[in-house]
Amino acid sequence: MLPAFLTNGMLPGGVHHCELAVFEETFVWSARRRALYQQMLQGLGVLHESGYRMLIVGGEFISKAEHPSEFKVLYDCDSLSIETLDARLSHFDKNSRLIAKNQWGGHFFPASFRAKGTGATWLHYLSSDSSAGQRGLVALSLM
Repeated sequence: MLPAFLTNGMLPGGVHHCELAVFEETFVWSARRRALYQQMLQGLGVLHESGYRMLIVGGEFISKAEHPSEFKVLYDCDSLSIETLDARLSHFDKNSRLIAKNQWGGHFFPASFRAKGTGATWLHYLSSDSSAGQRGLVALSLM
């Protein structure tokens, strides 16, 4: 069960675990969100095929925004060799990120990597990248 959205339209700070059905019910409620979600599922499928089972979703998608422009998915690359990952998701330069966004509608990053220019890990950066304060993230298990 996910906590209620705050008045700023975001989840309370922290990583909140939920099942895929609850995720869909909470975040897939407009045509734009459905389109992004369908793209996200394709990227999640690639991660699942590579052996990744626990993912964290953040970015504009994890909010009450009617028309989010993207999502960000984090995965734990410490548990599996990054070489097992599809090449479209295993390079993190600007060009590769644009390819992933065009193909899957969002960005995919190893949670423990540093967000360029911030010094913070992607996990920490995504939870604090809002001018409105801490932003909640959602953990999904792809068993």
